[in-house]
Amino acid sequence: MFLIVLSLLLAVAIFVAGILFKQKTIAVPVALALPFAVIVAEAFTVVAAGHVGVQVTLGEVNPNALTEGVHFVNPISSVREVDVRLQRAELKGASAGTKDLQQVHTDIVVGYRLSGSKVPHIYKEFGLDVDSKVLGPAINEAFKAVTAKYNSEELITKRDEVSQAITQHITNKVAQFDISISNVSLVNFGFSAEYQKAIEQKVIATQAKLKAEQDLQRIEVEAKSRIAQAEGEAKAIAIQAQAIQSNGGAQYVQLQWIEKWDGKMPNTVVNGQQGMMLNLGK
Repeated sequence: MFLIVLSLLLAVAIFVAGILFKQKTIAVPVALALPFAVIVAEAFTVVAAGHVGVQVTLGEVNPNALTEGVHFVNPISSVREVDVRLQRAELKGASAGTKDLQQVHTDIVVGYRLSGSKVPHIYKEFGLDVDSKVLGPAINEAFKAVTAKYNSEELITKRDEVSQAITQHITNKVAQFDISISNVSLVNFGFSAEYQKAIEQKVIATQAKLKAEQDLQRIEVEAKSRIAQAEGEAKAIAIQAQAIQSNGGAQYVQLQWIEKWDGKMPNTVVNGQQGMMLNLGK
């Protein structure tokens, strides 16, 4: 619009100059061509890939979005490009209360995409600030509503379920604008410092209890093993003693000595019957 007005003023100036300097044959065509060229240029617009164009004419938003590519529009209109590719909205420092009255805080990252057909309506209602005016409040409300349904322990053990519930809540909230939510991520998730310390102590106590139970089981197994070994040795001794008695006692011991003899004569021999000791030498 500004360029068209400027071109008209220049055309008038060229026409007046042509009259003053008696150059009408040159001035008139130039004065007419200049505004025409500017009007044609202003009517020609290109919408970049991954964007849609919103056409605004004298403050009125055209409800039909311009798709990517070349378009001819009203010369006095302005075209605002809006990104419809996958984008990311982030809410930092979100906080909420859990079912067991614990305070939890996190940063929430939401992937979303605008529907091209709804962009003119969104632009008319909120301008280009979709993150803070549409998604921000929806994300914050969803986080508080979902968190209140879980206790603090469940928020940790059921994190995927919580993310899915938040995603669904946000999707329902922005459905009227055809904003599609692709994913929700909870970043820097945590509780108050006091509660976080209590959780760590509980984890340590649980691990210590588990280790004690494992040690007790190991000790019981080792004790049973030793008892079984002792019982086995006792039975072996009893069997051997019984065998000795069954095989004549002294004769059995003598037989065992003969089996273990290496064939060499000892230096000293004791005669058990006479009580004599003989040194045989070598």
